[in-house]
Amino acid sequence: MKLDANLLRVLPTALLIALTTLGKLTATEVATRPDSAATPPRFLIIAPQRFHEPLNEYARSKQQSFTVELTSLETALADKNPGDDPERLKRFIYDIWRKRELRYVLLVGDADVLPVRYMVLDRITPPAFDYAFYPSDLYYADLAKPDGRFEDWNARKDTFHGRYFGEVRGEKNKKDPINYDQIDYRPEIAVGRWPVSTLEEVRLLAKKSMTYEESLRAPDKDPRRAAFFVVGGWVDVRDRMSRIAARLPSTWVIDKRYYADKGATAATPPPDEKNVIDLLNSGVRLALHAGHGEDLHWNDSLTVNSIAKIHNAGHLPILLSAGCLTARFATLPPYEPYVDLEGRPHVGSDHGEVFTEPPLPPAPYQTGVYNRTSLGEQLLRAKPDGAVAYFGCNTGSQPCGMTLLEGFMDTFTRRADPRLGDCWAGAIAYYYEHENLARLKPNNDWYPPSIFFQGMKFMLFGDPTLPMPGRPPAPGSQPASPKLARE
Repeated sequence: MKLDANLLRVLPTALLIALTTLGKLTATEVATRPDSAATPPRFLIIAPQRFHEPLNEYARSKQQSFTVELTSLETALADKNPGDDPERLKRFIYDIWRKRELRYVLLVGDADVLPVRYMVLDRITPPAFDYAFYPSDLYYADLAKPDGRFEDWNARKDTFHGRYFGEVRGEKNKKDPINYDQIDYRPEIAVGRWPVSTLEEVRLLAKKSMTYEESLRAPDKDPRRAAFFVVGGWVDVRDRMSRIAARLPSTWVIDKRYYADKGATAATPPPDEKNVIDLLNSGVRLALHAGHGEDLHWNDSLTVNSIAKIHNAGHLPILLSAGCLTARFATLPPYEPYVDLEGRPHVGSDHGEVFTEPPLPPAPYQTGVYNRTSLGEQLLRAKPDGAVAYFGCNTGSQPCGMTLLEGFMDTFTRRADPRLGDCWAGAIAYYYEHENLARLKPNNDWYPPSIFFQGMKFMLFGDPTLPMPGRPPAPGSQPASPKLARE
């Protein structure tokens, strides 16, 4: 279907998506359409009003490259949209995307400050009545159905399902479709989160992000340094990680730190705490990790206590992890203690509570003891050193999580001017295609539903408009129009 270039320029994104999905337009036609009136891409920052003082300066620093809107969370939630706070916030974002070609969103707030949407899995755990809830910021990026209608992640509204969003089945319920709520999955926009709870943490992350961008433009520092870490205690992905590393151009300096099999000669220095810290302190700008992880550490490697030994404020890195739990920022109900939608506290099934009916979902805000933290969160907000962004899993990760790292690096190495959010959205789209999510069906194993919701439980902590290291854009330059995630 051939359309005039001027018509392509003004067609709404939702209609372009629908035409592409129906095969009426090719991905190439969409991707190469002229930029609409050469307007800088729109970047929306949403934060509670009390955080705006440092964010005003941060928004101004972005205005050379983006059309920036700084909006209070209070304004977004006061809009006359239906639903709970996560849905009202998403509908507010959707309206801006539909009317003003939104590209990037930064959510400023931890789980105690800015609403969290939890998706649901029918995970077999009898004391939890075979249900589990997991935070998912993909909810805020997957804005529309293929025809452009609002994607509410809630196709099944009967009985208790009306309060269960992004429901994934197939671990216990074998006769239901895995994608029980018929979510579209693929993001229309790139969404990142600063997991902050205080004004001081907002100031720190704003300063770190501006310092990071300035450092990429420093003429005396080459940002093309990457490190790849594989720790033990998980599946063996050393060869796969090396294939991911090989995607980088030959102009990059690459360091590997892999565990060695017992009794075998080590191929690289070990990925222990000292070696990881030494590389972070020496100027690595991009680091990928795989292997066993917990809330506060990479197995036998980096921990939250290691952060005090990191001194890299002048060359902050972007970190990615396929390991478990290292991007925690919220509780994991109904196993862990939480407060439900009706305000009732629960000790959780891990601590003896037994649910005799489908558990009430968690409230969208979890404060105090219910607000968990992680290595990834602390690397961003503990001090000026550490990391400027962290992409990782907020619960247990499976080996298919490596496909997300592959997709991230695929987008990074193919794009001429990649932004962090472009690489995140590219990772989700790549994962959707390469793990065949549209064709997954339950079997006798627990793994197919876990494959499906893997991308839903990976978090992006960081500003999605950050330029990636290696090809830093000049001040005022704009990212090229990305290919749609639905290609």
